[in-house]
Amino acid sequence: MSDTSNRKSIFTVIKDRTKRFFSDFWLFLKNVLVLFKQNFKEVMLFILICSAFTMTATSALKAALVDAIMKAAGETYIVPANLKQIVLSPISIILIIIFSILVTFMSLFEIAGLLHAFSMGQIKRDTNLPSMFYAGMRACRKALNPKNWLLTVFILVLFPLTKLLPLSSSTFKLILPGFVDQTIDYTKSLTVLYDAIYVVLILGLVVYLFSINSFVMQKNSFFRSCRESRIIGKGHYIETLLTLALLTVLVNFLINSVSSVIVVNWTELVNMIKGNSKNIVFKSEAVGTYTYAIRQLLKSFISPAINNAALTVLFYRYIDEKDMLRTIDARTFKAHRPSRKNLIPFIAALTLFFGISSVYLLNRYSFLFEEVDRPLVCAHRGDNVNAPENTMAAFELAASENLEWIELDVHQTSDGIIVCNHDSSIKRVTGQNLSIHNHTYEELTRHEFGSWMPGNYEHVVIPTLKEVLVFAKENDMHVQVELKGHAEDRHFEENVLKVINETGMRDNVMVIAQDATRLQRLMVLDPDITQAYCIFIGLGNLEDIEYSDNISIEETYVTPELVHRMHAQGKKVFCWTVDKDDTVQYLVSCGVDVIGTDDPMLISNAVEKADCSGGFMRIGHIIMHIVADMDK
Repeated sequence: MSDTSNRKSIFTVIKDRTKRFFSDFWLFLKNVLVLFKQNFKEVMLFILICSAFTMTATSALKAALVDAIMKAAGETYIVPANLKQIVLSPISIILIIIFSILVTFMSLFEIAGLLHAFSMGQIKRDTNLPSMFYAGMRACRKALNPKNWLLTVFILVLFPLTKLLPLSSSTFKLILPGFVDQTIDYTKSLTVLYDAIYVVLILGLVVYLFSINSFVMQKNSFFRSCRESRIIGKGHYIETLLTLALLTVLVNFLINSVSSVIVVNWTELVNMIKGNSKNIVFKSEAVGTYTYAIRQLLKSFISPAINNAALTVLFYRYIDEKDMLRTIDARTFKAHRPSRKNLIPFIAALTLFFGISSVYLLNRYSFLFEEVDRPLVCAHRGDNVNAPENTMAAFELAASENLEWIELDVHQTSDGIIVCNHDSSIKRVTGQNLSIHNHTYEELTRHEFGSWMPGNYEHVVIPTLKEVLVFAKENDMHVQVELKGHAEDRHFEENVLKVINETGMRDNVMVIAQDATRLQRLMVLDPDITQAYCIFIGLGNLEDIEYSDNISIEETYVTPELVHRMHAQGKKVFCWTVDKDDTVQYLVSCGVDVIGTDDPMLISNAVEKADCSGGFMRIGHIIMHIVADMDK
């Protein structure tokens, strides 16, 4: 009887707390919307100005940083082969710290301006743009104190990595490259470690969430603000986390819905704006790239405003009223009325900045007015979404999909046979922990390479490079052959070249490698074979790499300037590994030649729908991507 009573009691408590939480959440949401509405025009204009300034300034700062680092090292490009040597030099470390501080100030400026506007809304007062700028400058001036160095880590690491509460459209985003995501997904231990780190970061964010409010609104150092945040949030951690998580889901849902409505019903919306009111009929077709672009733009402008309003509501809900009156800086609740004498130089300086920036950008990026060719699609390890990777089944499927390019990885068996497999061991695809270089081809063929995948792949075995090249030749396909291999392999590059020559595929093969020494050796053995350096990071004048006819680069580092410089030297740009269609339009606008993907049909459809025109449409696609900053 007592057990039944206890269960009922627990159920009643859970029910009451859940009811109270949602009641508080709707009140919280109402307060957020009230703050958002109070100074809506000023907030949106402020974010627009900050975004335009930051986008221009960050681009210039990044270029200056890379140029300075390379100049100090006596290099013209940064790639994996020289990355450690360049980046870890004392000069590079100092320059990177300076860059990080400047980015922190740009983000803090925007956050402080928004927090001022929403604090004014909290007491039902209006504000203006000069006041928001003044609040931002006051916070940046305060942050100049060396004692506040932790603020940089907070803004550049904690917020970006958690991605739970972006407070600024200027916030530097830390994006893991696609190959890193793949490695984490493939390795269970890394997945567990990544999840554990993410949980720790989320907990840290919740505990120190109000440090920004305290720093901006109170007369505290950032270390003191962190202590204040723990006091303010104590007893509210779970409530805060659930509230912000639910708010994020709701905001993303609304933004995605609005984006879809805008794209699908664009014609009807234009007619409605013009006054030709019609019923908007919701269509069921896919909305594709344009939906992504609009969604990301809305996120960049709406999310920071809503999130800062949410943080303000929670801050004033949790803080003691007496403490608020005693500790909040009086200037937080004061609208700054600049004199005409101060306002005119400010407007003149702002106009001059944007005028000079516009002329500079139009001159530097004049090539963007040219149309681009539609890129080809390369099946990375074959169509490995629908068939086992690096097997004949995957390559045959790619051929049936009319793809012109396939990519594969090669290793050498102990008896000198060149075979296709990504890893040096076959454990991931067969479950057997066997190193390829220690076993003969015949031994490897005893194991099934596709039984783990749904479908009729029980008897799929490891293919030889010769088999794949013969098949590619019969189907008029081009092949990227990535040199993996092992340090103990003898005559590895020679044997790969021998297979390529024997199959008559020299003109249809491009040999790639992540190990620069393999390409350098290949260049000595056969200077005429087409080859490309496969890199996960690439900055500067990559066209200067002597041992690379083309470049194969991770998609994160593709820029219009890079492609333009490569094409000017008669070299092509291959990018990898693109498995989401929402970045395809940007890559097309950059002018890449070939897009590598695990899901060739998805990306082929996106490429077919992409806009290849030049001029303002091309510039617009690139700007939308920069604003969104690939916030996946």
